[in-house]
Amino acid sequence: MKQLWVAALVCAGLTACASTGGGVGGSVSNSAFDYAPSRANRSADTRIGYRLTGESWQGRMVFETVGGEVRVDLGLDGLESGAARAELLIAMPYLDGGVRRYEGLADTGRPVTVELQAGPCHAGDGATHPYFAKVRMGMSEIRGCASETAPVDRWSNYLAQYLPAIDACLAEMSGNADHISLAYTLSGGATGIRLVDRDGASWECATREDGHRVNSLRPIDAADAVLGEGDPIFVRSAMPDAQMSCYVFESVREADGRLIGALGHDACDGGFDGSIG
Repeated sequence: MKQLWVAALVCAGLTACASTGGGVGGSVSNSAFDYAPSRANRSADTRIGYRLTGESWQGRMVFETVGGEVRVDLGLDGLESGAARAELLIAMPYLDGGVRRYEGLADTGRPVTVELQAGPCHAGDGATHPYFAKVRMGMSEIRGCASETAPVDRWSNYLAQYLPAIDACLAEMSGNADHISLAYTLSGGATGIRLVDRDGASWECATREDGHRVNSLRPIDAADAVLGEGDPIFVRSAMPDAQMSCYVFESVREADGRLIGALGHDACDGGFDGSIG
């Protein structure tokens, strides 16, 4: 997934990085690793993209690189007009308004736009997906949920499940946390949250009681790095200014549009040297 993010960011013209001084610098929070959380419950898939699901339809988006350009092959099934195919490009500016947008043409010639809004999307089967999906094809519009597909499963795909633990750990930090770099399951089943404070130091917060109580809070360093840390980061209850850091941010929202926070994706490939608070 990292390679496609970099390709997308290059397309968006993000060729320079700004810093605000202090901050995480070379800490573990700014490194990107591949990490599969132990609570992952989706099947592995080697094709990077998204699986879409609606009340009476389903779809698949697959990312491909053609001539150095990232393209998206979209397939939809279960529509009243039958199956549909479309070739899409990443809409620019990238993550405008914090939402992933893709646009192109269907094989019938109709314009197609797909919008993916990060947030807990509850499907009819009771499953919670990490994205709300909206697909416009010509004058028609359908809505549903979306899940990322990739060879590895990123921790942020389970953000909704980790929010109680994140909030408990942020409270324990008494306002000194800048962002979250990872959430994961610790040995014994407790939830662990990695946080970076406003001075760039990293901390591990262990929780109990389904994440509602803090068990311990300890400082950590680069030797304690685990897979997936910083890919992406998460800022609670705020949408940072992307021009103030080396991150590009996507908003995370409830179904009613209320802001949950923002996911930050490294646009400088590890070269960030500043906090984002």
